[in-house]
Amino acid sequence: MAPVRLALPTVRESASGYRRDVGRRSAACAVAAVILIAVAACSGEESAGPATSDEPAASGDGEPRSTDGGIRELREAKAGSEVGSRAGDGPFTAVAAGHEHTCARRADGSVECWGVNDSGQADAPQGRFTALAAGKEHTCALRADGAIECWGLDFAGLLDAPGGQYAALSVGDSHSCALRVDGDIQCWGPVKPESLTPPGGHFAAVATGSGHSCVLRSGGTVQCWGDNERGQANGPVGRFVSVSAGGDHSCGLRADGTIECWGRRLAPESYPPEGSLSSVSTGGRHSCALRTDGTIECWGSNFWGQSDAPDGEFTAVAAGWRHSCAVRTDGAVHCWGRRFASEIDPPDGDFSAVAAATDHNCGLRTEGTAECWGTNAYGEADALNGQFIDLAVGSDFSCGLRADGTLECWGLVSRLESSMQLLASVARLGGQADMRIAAIATDSSSRNSRLCGLSTAAVLYCWPTVQGQGIGALGWSGSFRSVSVGEGHLCGLRPDGAVECRNHYGRTRPSTPEGQFTAVSAGASHSCGIRTDGTIACWGLDYAGLLDAPSGQFSTASAASNHSCAIHTDGTIACWGLDYAGLLDAPSGQFSTVSAASNHSCAIRTDGTIACWGTFRAPPLGVTFEERA
Repeated sequence: MAPVRLALPTVRESASGYRRDVGRRSAACAVAAVILIAVAACSGEESAGPATSDEPAASGDGEPRSTDGGIRELREAKAGSEVGSRAGDGPFTAVAAGHEHTCARRADGSVECWGVNDSGQADAPQGRFTALAAGKEHTCALRADGAIECWGLDFAGLLDAPGGQYAALSVGDSHSCALRVDGDIQCWGPVKPESLTPPGGHFAAVATGSGHSCVLRSGGTVQCWGDNERGQANGPVGRFVSVSAGGDHSCGLRADGTIECWGRRLAPESYPPEGSLSSVSTGGRHSCALRTDGTIECWGSNFWGQSDAPDGEFTAVAAGWRHSCAVRTDGAVHCWGRRFASEIDPPDGDFSAVAAATDHNCGLRTEGTAECWGTNAYGEADALNGQFIDLAVGSDFSCGLRADGTLECWGLVSRLESSMQLLASVARLGGQADMRIAAIATDSSSRNSRLCGLSTAAVLYCWPTVQGQGIGALGWSGSFRSVSVGEGHLCGLRPDGAVECRNHYGRTRPSTPEGQFTAVSAGASHSCGIRTDGTIACWGLDYAGLLDAPSGQFSTASAASNHSCAIHTDGTIACWGLDYAGLLDAPSGQFSTVSAASNHSCAIRTDGTIACWGTFRAPPLGVTFEERA
């Protein structure tokens, strides 16, 4: 791995965002008994659950539900919604994989969720549930009394579940459907009216995809409606025992254990394995099925390893968008593919610096070694050995600055290294043989991270990590004390305390305030700086309180996508911006530095330990992961 130049002490992260309303909606009803169709979801429904089951798993693009082997007899469920602890300690019986979050139901009916939580989609309510389904940014579950409760992104009726008694539910990207105990289907969400209009009649099961849905009639025939660009709504003839709807394809399980899929016919996910299968779950661009012997087969897109099914025996499987999860026979949950549930909790020990990215973090220990934690699809959390004087993290990579001015990076750095080699050649042609780096910074927005470094000759260089960003010196003249990189702009602090901000094409941003500053941090669409008197000034997009910096005196600040955090001179932390899912819930105590990312923040306490908080939910005990790039 070639040395690279970059580092970001305690700021930078960006990702464009929009105003999200996070909430929870439930449709309650009082009943004495509920008749439910016991449909074990391939995406996480379990036949050995509480009094009923439905097809819980929802894929990232609207993971469908399917039965685990057939339409079974009606069961009677106890009436009333039982309120219990938020999370039990028992085994899991069902799992539902969304786009970037996962939820699982324990044997006692409680639900736990983990992963990305920027809209509250992982904030599972208390109580006991008989089924659950996960979509793109929302989750729904069925209570024991047949009522539906949804949580997550509260947008245009996405969480407005209808009232009444339901036997099963299915969650897609932007709409959901549920099966009433009388067999009728009801759908809701911000999609085209035709996607919310099911056919008439009574049905045994329902499955929702990205923009289409399918139902299973009591006789076993399938009927679909909604988006049909790929033929995903062209249900085949014949009889099925379960159906599952994914991104733009659907699959059905026949009584003889074979699977037939339709939609996106040219994609590999349209061709299921042969043999005897008991359930199927369709995800965004891949599908997984459970064989009668408990083993799992997956097919389709495998960029993140989401189709590399693990060995062993399982009772349920759920295909999401870029990851899959399954319940083992011992009740443990195992997931594979892209990991969206990294431990936000940092390692023990003393640190002097911390850098937070969207899905992983790195800290610099007091002796100069680096340690990273979080997602590790490309090795971005596998810190190199040796001592560093600074660290920086991007979306899929991490870098450390050595004392001699060399920069070494790990993770997804092939594009970065080639860009740096080209820049070095250009610099040599221009008579700048010295390419040592004196200061470095990066933004950590998803998929578009950019690294910038100040050379010892006071020239600012930037290296893109994705194709098409352009590379080269930005042409800034004069010297800088520090530089901060945001998603669409950079800000530099000059020796006289003036701040200068430019976009990635080198054009000056006119909104930069005048005056003298001691520090500056660039976020996604806003920036903040600390003036010489210790007060904070923010500029850029005036949205969701991003520019409403708190009063008082501060020593350091970090701007991210939808929020910012700063440390008071007394060591306490203040955060402002979009208030959702714990993003602004900074811990108490005294801290020395802070780093804000799009979905969480991390800070170093005065005793050297790290504390992290925000919208990212760590997985509970009993959940294991298998990552493959």
